[in-house]
Amino acid sequence: MQKRLFLIIGFLVISAPLLLAQRSNRVSYVNLINRANAPQIFIDDILLPTEDGKANLSLIFRFDNDFLPYKKISVSDDITAPEGMQYYTIARLNSEIYKGKAGRRSSNLETATRDFWIDTLYTKTFDETESKSLYASGSLTNTLNPGLYNYVLQLSLMESTEERNSNRQNIHIWDWDKKPFGEIYLIKEKTKDDKLVLMNMDDNVLFGKDFMMLVRIPNYSNENDYNITISKARTGRRDTTKAETVYSAELANQEVMKGIIPQLTNGKEPAITYKNSENGYDYILVSIPNSGFENAAYIVEVTSPDQDKPVAKSFFKSYWRDMPASLLNLDVAIDNMKFIVSEAELKRLKSGDGKEKEQKFRAFWESKDPTPNTVYNELMAEYFRRVDFAFKEYRNPGNLNGHETDQGEVYIKYGPPTKKDRRFPTNGEVVEVWTYPNRTFVFQKTTGFGDFVLKATD
Repeated sequence: MQKRLFLIIGFLVISAPLLLAQRSNRVSYVNLINRANAPQIFIDDILLPTEDGKANLSLIFRFDNDFLPYKKISVSDDITAPEGMQYYTIARLNSEIYKGKAGRRSSNLETATRDFWIDTLYTKTFDETESKSLYASGSLTNTLNPGLYNYVLQLSLMESTEERNSNRQNIHIWDWDKKPFGEIYLIKEKTKDDKLVLMNMDDNVLFGKDFMMLVRIPNYSNENDYNITISKARTGRRDTTKAETVYSAELANQEVMKGIIPQLTNGKEPAITYKNSENGYDYILVSIPNSGFENAAYIVEVTSPDQDKPVAKSFFKSYWRDMPASLLNLDVAIDNMKFIVSEAELKRLKSGDGKEKEQKFRAFWESKDPTPNTVYNELMAEYFRRVDFAFKEYRNPGNLNGHETDQGEVYIKYGPPTKKDRRFPTNGEVVEVWTYPNRTFVFQKTTGFGDFVLKATD
């Protein structure tokens, strides 16, 4: 499977962030909020063998709704929408595949093949147009002989004539019978009718969710032992290397599919189906217990004792879709704990180098984890979600940091009130009363900018 297709064509491509990946003090909370709210798309290219020794190059993609420019349907639009739909958008993605390897100056390239995808998408509500959990997905597939190729993608939205181009990407189509290593495909789930639904998030997998891998094993033998090892990845500027191993297992009990040809199908999401063939290849479908893995990057290797090099090797990262913005940076995360820890404790958490601070931060939240047997800490996630919500909800022209207002701080500590009551006295400023089961907070509007200050607590 070929990786790392980054589109830098005027729209944003966001890879899954790593928990506490950035530790620079130069990163502000506002920067992280903007990053967390950025639209997201995923594009990946995968290769599947055919029965006649060729390959199907499939470009699979996913565009989240908040990336797409939706428009409210009006009587002047020549659109026949399904019942109940109020917004629409049109997206088109073209692929152009050329022969040969592209260099710095690629011109007069011979076209090998091309394909396009176009669709009109609808939503019922405005909120759905800004959703990160709703998305459009599909694929572009072309059949190629073994050799070197390169390709470029063009995207247009709402029938715009201004297409935006991707970087040119080189790809090697192997002779499958001579290729010394196999491919690894990330599988979200296996359906009842045996379809293998692709993860379709580039090299990302959903944080805290188990998934599967479909691994092609060259020269598979029933006599050989096969093992899988998953290690944390240490990413550098020039290379990605293995760190500590987090999981290893024998593959003796995994599902083996011998002599099959995998094929890509398009339904609601791209999926792999397969058929038996005399010219087929051998695969193992491996279950991955990702619910026990931290939010990080990983290297996976499938090995056999009688082979010096891995039978197959790949890379994947955790993707926490609604990850609180603070957790993108350790220093910002610690700063935003000031509402629940003393000044002395905050000073202790901030002391030391990056590794020491991360250890103390993790220890603090692990001591309060309501489900210590899982990697997902519900209490920590809820706390930092409240910080994000307060930042957006209670900001005002007088204070752009809503989490640092009186209402923001109360929300962070106690969550949403069971009841809100806004009062408008004849003489005096507007008063807002937040009621909780065992306490009440009274806020008073002090300026014309919507700033409410805490005046009383019962």
